[in-house]
Amino acid sequence: MAFARALSKVDFVGRWKLWFVISGIFLLISVGFIAVRGLNLGIDFEGGAKFNVANPQEQLSVGGVRAAMPPEHRQDAVVQRAGDGWEIRTPVLDREESAQVRDALGEALGAEVSVQNISPTFGGQVRDQALQAVAAALLVIVVFISIRFEFAFAISAMVALVHDILITIGFYAIVGREVNLVTVVAVLTILGYSLYDTIIIFDRVRENSPAMGYNKRRFDDMINTSIRQVVTRSIFTSVCTLIPITALLIFGESTLSDFAFALLVGIIAGTYSSIFIASPILSLYKAWRAGRSARPARAT
Repeated sequence: MAFARALSKVDFVGRWKLWFVISGIFLLISVGFIAVRGLNLGIDFEGGAKFNVANPQEQLSVGGVRAAMPPEHRQDAVVQRAGDGWEIRTPVLDREESAQVRDALGEALGAEVSVQNISPTFGGQVRDQALQAVAAALLVIVVFISIRFEFAFAISAMVALVHDILITIGFYAIVGREVNLVTVVAVLTILGYSLYDTIIIFDRVRENSPAMGYNKRRFDDMINTSIRQVVTRSIFTSVCTLIPITALLIFGESTLSDFAFALLVGIIAGTYSSIFIASPILSLYKAWRAGRSARPARAT
């Protein structure tokens, strides 16, 4: 109850400068790390070789597995636990080099080693297709919201979704996690979750909107009222969702952990943007459009 009372006093629209500054700081950090450090693209996008070792008879450390590889391939290899086995990724290898690494790992670990090779050309195609999938999802979202509500709502939702994507990818750059196809799936999942949160608020805004006329102060008060009617539900839903995701991040294997990390960051960013970014942008856009419509009327 105290939490709900505290939220009832927050001016979600009127204090938009504060919310935008907070988001701006995180966006600057995220974009800065992406520009300076870059993303750790996996072999799905860059090409390379992946060696999977299942049920090894010899129990070695990460350093022991790396030491078992041919000397010329040790430095650039990424060695990770994968359940009871290992996953080792290297840059692009030719057939002979791939066979040498496979045989060395198989002999040292006492297990069968499977190899997956992805060419840089194929990796580039996968990267382009992933970007196209995200762009197509954003386009469909704009069309859907424009039809379901109006274009002003679509613009607000789009800015919030781009905000969520940049922060999520930025945190990948900050911590150096590998970006692979699982990351793309996570980003698309985040888009759906964030959009769902935003639509709940927008639907309440539409229900509370006056039938005729526009007045900025009345419209802003109405948006604040609409957010307060659903914000507690939105935050509690996100918290309940984050509990199993955090457990998956801590106890999951590498692939599941990467997926959970993206969801953890994206859901937090999406919950914030739905409340503090999308709705104020809707108010600002409405005020800007009303101002443009009023200027020709005054001129005449």
